[in-house]
Order: sequence, then C-alpha cells, then structure tokens
Amino acid sequence: MGFINKNIKSSSERGFTIVELLIVIVVIGILAAITIVSFNGVTAKANTTNAKAMASSLAKKAEAYNAEKNNYPTAGTDLTSTAAQSESYGLSGVVVLTANPDATTGKTGVRLQKCGPATGATTQALVTTSNIIGIKVSYWDFGTNAVATPTINVGDVTTCPAA
Repeated sequence: MGFINKNIKSSSERGFTIVELLIVIVVIGILAAITIVSFNGVTAKANTTNAKAMASSLAKKAEAYNAEKNNYPTAGTDLTSTAAQSESYGLSGVVVLTANPDATTGKTGVRLQKCGPATGATTQALVTTSNIIGIKVSYWDFGTNAVATPTINVGDVTTCPAA
C-alpha cells in the first residue's frame, strides 16, 4: 500500500475560473466609475469656488474704485487696464465679460453689469458714468451649469438692465 497525498492538486485544478476573473474586472470597473464621478464633482466645486472668488475680488475692487473716483466702474477696463494696475482698485488675472459667463468663459471670467436709475437706463449702453448707481457681478456655477444666483451686488442694483 502506497501513501497518497490528497493535498496535491493536479495541473487541471490550478488557477482562477473565468467567472472569478470577471467578478474581479467588474469590481475594478465599479471602483473606477466611482472615482471618476467623485473627481468630476470635486473639479466642479473647485471651479465654482474659483469663479466666486474672482467675482468677489471684482466686487471689492469696484467698491475701491467707487471710493476713489466717486462713481462705479462702467467697464471692465476701468479695473483691468494698465493704468488701473498702479491703483488700489487695479485687478489682474480676471477677464471682465460683457455677457453672462458660461462653462467655457466662466473659468477665467466674470460679468460686470452696470445698474442705472429706474428711468431712462433701459439697456447697459444707456448706463453711463454719470448715472451708474451700482453693479452686479455674475459668475458661472459649475455645479449647476448655470449663472450663479444670487450674483454679487455692489451699490443699488434695483434697476439693472439685462443687455
């Protein structure tokens, strides 16, 4: 009688089955999908926070401009021009848009919207240095894919024409 070791498997019993390999691949795929979705959410929050910080910075510089010039800026160039850079209200690194930001322009730009008196200033073009009473600063919210509401308001914004 010979001694037989039953713990030794034959070569046909070694390795993983196709079902085991498929389960591992599916689990890895699910983990990758969760990671990608989480990354996109974090990226959207970071972009929104950056856009909001740019809008807040523009609003503060507009207040500084108002304090020094006794009127609000009528265009982005009032804050971003080369001459403005040497002043306390000089703003760099922000693109001031004339239209609402979108997913493309919202990463680097915010909108400065002039607000004028209740009568006479029905468009942005009619709001001038002599009658500007406030500004709205709009930025893009990457989480909702829309212009953020509420926007940041400076001064009296009860009558802000849209275009």
